[in-house]
Order: sequence, then structure tokens, then C-alpha cells
Amino acid sequence: MTSVLHIVVFYADAGGGHRATAEALREILEATGRFRVTLLNPYRELIPHLDLMTRLTGHSGEDFYNNVVLRKGRTELLCWLFYLLLKINYIACGPRTVRLVTEEFDRLRPDIALSAMPMANDVIVQALARHRSGLSGQSADPQAVVLMTDWSELSRGVWLPRQGVYHAICGTAESRAQARRVPALDATRVHPLTGLLIRPEFVAAAVRPAPAETLGLDPDRPVVTVLYGAQGSDRMLALARTLIHVPHTAQIVFLCGRNAALAAALRAEDFPYSAQIVEFTDRVPDYLACSDLFVGKPGPGSVSEALALGLPVLLDRRMALPQEMAILKHVQRQGLGQAFSSMKEFRRGFTRHLAAHPPDHACETPPPNRSTEEIAGILAAIHAGHPPKSGATA
Repeated sequence: MTSVLHIVVFYADAGGGHRATAEALREILEATGRFRVTLLNPYRELIPHLDLMTRLTGHSGEDFYNNVVLRKGRTELLCWLFYLLLKINYIACGPRTVRLVTEEFDRLRPDIALSAMPMANDVIVQALARHRSGLSGQSADPQAVVLMTDWSELSRGVWLPRQGVYHAICGTAESRAQARRVPALDATRVHPLTGLLIRPEFVAAAVRPAPAETLGLDPDRPVVTVLYGAQGSDRMLALARTLIHVPHTAQIVFLCGRNAALAAALRAEDFPYSAQIVEFTDRVPDYLACSDLFVGKPGPGSVSEALALGLPVLLDRRMALPQEMAILKHVQRQGLGQAFSSMKEFRRGFTRHLAAHPPDHACETPPPNRSTEEIAGILAAIHAGHPPKSGATA
């Protein structure tokens, strides 16, 4: 009988994408019966006392990132300063962090330690090496794995450590090319996916979408979903107001995530068009499956989900984080959608996509994303020491 593999998945709650990936991994892997998954947020569970942002501001780094960088749209200089402080934090507290993570590995005894978050991977790889050195009589050494949830690495070492023994799983051609240039990674340690990992619910919604009526939508009218990540953004209110001046018959769904203040502000408006204001919900796949256009920030997770459902995307360049600029370039280069910065550009793009209903999609169809089918086999092969076969190409 094949033993069940224990995988510890590291994630962060800075934004919603890392948690979404971690939860998707748990759902996909445990459904096979071959894996047991433990989710671990080190910022909350292991090293909250080492957070420099908490010491400086009284608010955790995750809270600052969500409430200031994302919700308030401080995606330029302040965002870069946040990244710099996080890097300094790891340099200053690196030895203590490695020790604490090693102790957690000694307690959990994983077969695979998988990181679905950036910045911390050098620490995780070092800690697993220390844990591994203390083991004896193991049939297989525990493996370190980095699963990139960004389209590409913003700068050297953000995702992919330059040293240490680990594997990298990459869902885009850009990230695979970067991984192959890392000294610590040879060809057998770079594993392709056919796209960034998405939740199985989006795959199911693409095959069998929920009837629009179950969401309170008219199936005979176009639907536009506006989504700025799990934290929402004040930018959504500006988009909602500018649509007052755009003649259209579309139903606009504002998915506000955990931003209750944004939802309240939208509900206080008297829109002349059909608008649904939805706070955090598990029916995002259903809303996107019923939609004719996705509008939002170019988050790697939400864009991947929209593309998996065949939606054209209209992306907010002004709200792009530094690491998300690669997504904008890819979407425009591949003809998968458009980008906007000003309200004038937004109105033009919105009108173009919804000039006819059903809309005349001028966008290319992206290749299918089979990441949910591929990930379990890749991890099993990594543990067994055999390079997996995959349909992904460079």
C-alpha cells in the first residue's frame, strides 16, 4: 500500500492569491487520497514577533499590505518601500527564522515542504536542509518545492533562491525561463504547469456554468464582473461612478471581497444601471462563468481564472503591482484583452467589448489550463525522484 505523503504548504495573507493557491492545493491533493496537507502561515504562526512592520507601525506587514498598498492603491513607491522593508526584515532576522522553521519541520516531519509565497524561500530551503540533516533511516529525504504564484520573478531571489537544493514549479513560459537560469536549478528540478494553479471550482464552472438566474442575473443581458482581489479596492468606486456616464445595458457585478467599507459605499450610490454588490463569496467561479467581460487589477490568480473561463479581460494598469506588469504585457501581446490607466481609457475599452451582445470577442483563446490535473503527479514524482511528464511547453 502506498503511504500518504505529508505536504506542508507555506502561504501568506498578503493579498488573496497565496492563500487561494494553498487552499486549492489542499483540495486537489487530498481528493486523490495520496496526500495529507498542512497549511502554514509563518507570519502569523511562527514569526509574528519578528515583524519589523508591527514594531514600527503597530500593524502587521500583512495588514499594512492589504489595507494600504492594495485597498488604497499605493502600488508604486510605497509598495517598493514595503518590499524593501520585508527584505531587510529577512536579512536581520534570518538566522532566528531559520531556527524556528527548522523546529516546525522537526515537529511536523513533512515529506515535502512547498512554498506558495515569495521572499521567504531561501529561509525555507535552509531550514529543510537542517531538518533533513537530523533525520536517519528515512526511505526518502523530504523535498523543498517552490510553486510560483506570480507570472514571473520581479527581481533575482524574490521567488527562486540562488543556492540550496529545491524544485521549482512554474506555470508560465516567463517563470520557467527565469528558473532555468538559476544556478541551484538544473533541468530536472524545473517542472512546468500549463498555467498558474487555479481552484478546481473554476475548472468545473467552465464545463458546467451555473444558470445566471441563480445569481439574480438576466441571461439575456451582458454581465461585467469587476474584481480587485480578495481585499477589494477604492478604485472600484471610481469605476462604478464613471459608468454612470456610459450608455449601456450591462449588469455590473462588483465583487468587493473582504472590503465591507467599499461594499457599503457602493450600496449608498444611486446607479442608473443594474448593479450587484457582493461581499466575500465562494461563488466567484459562477459569476465569472456568467460574465462577458472581466474588469480588475492584473492579479495573477484572478487573471488566470478569467482566462480559464474564456473571458476577455480589461485590466487596470494604474493598480498593477510591480510584479504584475508582466501580466499586462502578456495579455496585450497575446491578444487576450486590454489595459487602461485613465477613466477615459476605461470607458473606451468597456464600450468596445460590449458594443454588441453577445459581445464580439476580439481576443484570442488562451491554451487550456490543466494545472489542477497536473500538480499531484508532479509532486508525487518529485518525492519519488523521477522527473514528471507534462504537456506544458517553454
